Amino acid sequence: MNCKEFHHWLNTRDIHNHTLPREVSTHMAACRECELLFAGDDALERDIKRAFALEDLPRGLADRVDATLEHETRRKFPGGLNKPAGIALASASLLAGLLILVLVFTGIFPSSGTFKDLNQISRQAVTDHLKGDRRITFEAARAEQALAFMTQKLGFKVLLPDLPLNAVLLGGRLCTLGDCKAAYFVIQQQGQGRAVGSLFIMNTDHLAFDMPEGSRFTTSLKGCETRVWRDRGQVYAMVF
Repeated sequence: MNCKEFHHWLNTRDIHNHTLPREVSTHMAACRECELLFAGDDALERDIKRAFALEDLPRGLADRVDATLEHETRRKFPGGLNKPAGIALASASLLAGLLILVLVFTGIFPSSGTFKDLNQISRQAVTDHLKGDRRITFEAARAEQALAFMTQKLGFKVLLPDLPLNAVLLGGRLCTLGDCKAAYFVIQQQGQGRAVGSLFIMNTDHLAFDMPEGSRFTTSLKGCETRVWRDRGQVYAMVF
């Protein structure tokens, strides 16, 4: 197996099958670049699985929803519903619920991962930064190959911004910012302290508000300094 064949396998593999073909394992043992590509792809799949894991409804929520619907029905129909009207209302409610489920699972309906404003992006970036996960699947020396790989996986051209003069790139990987697929980079300030920061890059599809090109937003949260800006059609969030 050569690198081209490996890339084809990586893009078409069954992510539910965790058994690696022998030729794939052999190739990765001899090719560090393809090994890093696989590690990045595998890490992204795990992050996505965790981000979209199903959770149980909070206790009592279903009962509260039923009680609210019953209250609203009585408020709007104080004389009660006759049988045909009751059946129609129940059918409409069931149909609306099914439609929402279809829209959510087909991606037409906005997901809960959509960012509503700049503050929400900043909060999420700080939260993920403070988790302290500084794993990287490529080092700075392989940034060009890694950016091409991220572009292919994320569906938009991933471009690194100009870093602050006192900061250097250490490496990066694919990640999720909240529920949104993104690119993650570890950067480090030079000089005294040598603080380590996080840089997240996502496309504008995850924005539920208008963020003009060139917009810049800074804030302090939980002891961290954050910058969020839009440039070249991408959204950047940097945290130190």
